[in-house]
Amino acid sequence: MKMTILGSSSKGNCYVLQNDSEALIIEAGMSLAEVKKALGWDIAKVKVCIISHQHNDHAGHAAEYEKAGIPLLALPSVIEAKNLEATTTTAIKDGCGYIYGGFRILPFKVKHDVPCVGYLIEHQETGRILFFTDTYAMPYDFPNITHFMAEANYSDEILDHNVLEGYIPAALRRRVITSHMSIDNTIGILKRHDLTKTKDILLIHLSDGNSNEKEFITKVRRATGKTTRAASPGMELDFDKGFIDI
Repeated sequence: MKMTILGSSSKGNCYVLQNDSEALIIEAGMSLAEVKKALGWDIAKVKVCIISHQHNDHAGHAAEYEKAGIPLLALPSVIEAKNLEATTTTAIKDGCGYIYGGFRILPFKVKHDVPCVGYLIEHQETGRILFFTDTYAMPYDFPNITHFMAEANYSDEILDHNVLEGYIPAALRRRVITSHMSIDNTIGILKRHDLTKTKDILLIHLSDGNSNEKEFITKVRRATGKTTRAASPGMELDFDKGFIDI
């Protein structure tokens, strides 16, 4: 399985996971044209696009995907906010898991300023992928995670410095800390998990002004001992599970 990052910031979020026969799209924050290009124009192999919440950088192109015939899995609040068709979009129900092709998907609630979910994604080729973004807390732990896609939006030190210097207002700081994940919280969540079967960690949704990519990667790598990267547009990663047996 190959993971292609089309966007991972407030400008737009979208990740394409695919092999030769099927694909999963995570988030609908980038244009359909960019998605098609990442798929080699084989849009028919897309089994589903899963969406975390209604904000435009995550769901702004959902209607465009829907019109192209891509099945969507999203919260009822996303369906309402983006005027999606109930006949082609599946509304997430509490406690329910979903199967699309070879992908097994379990949504779970996280803590944002609007209803939001993370996803546990499982496929025979990838093992278990844990995806969470736009949340200040992670209420659940999951066993046997092969790949983490974990938000690391800001550093408390950088954020406080930016407020002190007048680069951002204090009100924005309050919103950030009650809707996004700090690097220290991310590390705490990772260390809470048994990482024995973890192959790698992908840090996502880093703030342009309140993060430090190199520092974040170093901190996570030192804390976990795992291969760590920060998502950037155009990045392609091997998301196979390798020799790991789940």
